[in-house]
Amino acid sequence: MAYIRAHETTAKSRGKAIKRYEVIWKEPVLDEMGLPVPADPAQPSGRKKTRARQESFATREDAEARRDELNAARHHVTAQSPSEMRKLGDQSLTAFAHRYFEGLVGTVKPRYAKEVQSVYRRYVEGSLGNKPVAAITAADLRRFRAELLSPRPKRSYDTRSAAPAQPTEMVTLARTTIKPAWECLQRILDLAVVDGAIPSNPMLSAKLPRSNGAASAAPGEEPFTARPMTAQQIGAVADHIRSELRRPIDALAVTFAAFTGVRAGELQGLNVGDLALGPMAGSGGSVRVQRTRRPVCGSWETGTPKSRKSRRKVPVDGWLADDLRTYLASVHPHGDELSADYDPDAPLFPGRHTRASAVAAGIDVRDPATMYRWDVPLTCANVYRRCLQPALVALNLRHSRWHDLRHAFAVMSLSAGEHYMQVSKWLGHASYVTTLTVYADYIAENEGGKQAPLTRPTAPADRAPAPSNVVPLFGRLG
Repeated sequence: MAYIRAHETTAKSRGKAIKRYEVIWKEPVLDEMGLPVPADPAQPSGRKKTRARQESFATREDAEARRDELNAARHHVTAQSPSEMRKLGDQSLTAFAHRYFEGLVGTVKPRYAKEVQSVYRRYVEGSLGNKPVAAITAADLRRFRAELLSPRPKRSYDTRSAAPAQPTEMVTLARTTIKPAWECLQRILDLAVVDGAIPSNPMLSAKLPRSNGAASAAPGEEPFTARPMTAQQIGAVADHIRSELRRPIDALAVTFAAFTGVRAGELQGLNVGDLALGPMAGSGGSVRVQRTRRPVCGSWETGTPKSRKSRRKVPVDGWLADDLRTYLASVHPHGDELSADYDPDAPLFPGRHTRASAVAAGIDVRDPATMYRWDVPLTCANVYRRCLQPALVALNLRHSRWHDLRHAFAVMSLSAGEHYMQVSKWLGHASYVTTLTVYADYIAENEGGKQAPLTRPTAPADRAPAPSNVVPLFGRLG
């Protein structure tokens, strides 16, 4: 809280010392992102660092006015006058970004909040972060838009070399990267409008184009599209991973992903207890998708599926259920329900030992089939890099992403005659429109038609003439 301290100066007037009135208060120390700095780094949520500030006034009235102003605006400044609007407008874009990030807590998933902050630091802060929010013009936003859309040197991920090679290849940001950065800036400026720092959002006059260089292919290049594999190709890939690469569980995981349509994070989040398999050979089953996992800094972060409709049950065909029953009973150490070691919370598909951890555990590192680690889930990125990509190259198949396994499930199901609404539920799409938009070309022609079509209307052959409403005046008509 601000207070006033009076002191006498060395200057005199009419033989008396002239007094000055100092307004003293404390304000938090902020880092480069505008966040309060904790006094104890070991307790980030504890007491924050502060520093003393003071201003000197010639009269007590001026000092009291400044003191009251500071005390009224201790936590947040609200614009109620043109002078206060100017003070708010002088604050940097990063200060409003911090307030926007604070408002995300509790309203979105923590992962999404971290991604928004990461997008702001990487793409927005360097260009506009230190600029006063009231000084950001439409011309600044057009320059920022041009930076996002312009080619830039390809990012290097070489962290081991003392002097990594300078990138020479120029790339254009994908629209899935440009749009989040643009929308993040738009929401921060919307917050500045609501707080009264600026009268309107200048982004209204600078729109993001519907397509850019990343959305369309470069001259002479084919645009990237989904490339789902056929059932025969998936079988060949799984057989190569099983026999040639000697990683049979990874082959089963690839087959499972291709014939259930689960996302990578959902596959990593599956536990043994999420499977419901019938006891009889040849009978089908189902898998319950209710969590996701992703590797973060050497550990695993557990979250929820992408949307509410992503919590779902997906049927498992009989032949795949047979493979899973054999896998759980004979291979998985915690998968047999009749065993004392059964653990429904164990990861369904295991991860891999590192070379160092395998040597420490006494495992033969020369045999890939013995390198599985059952206390952690598999990493889809590792299986894609070590198994799926080499198999595609060895079999002379075109390049596919891991997500194309999900596309393969959708395409095979729709081509077999499954209704698109049912496939949409199995995929966990938030709307049927998404399924129609992405897979319209694969929907069977008879889907969506009327099961009981109406017949063509025909008039009866011996139709009697309709009675006339004309009253004859002189005898009978006709």
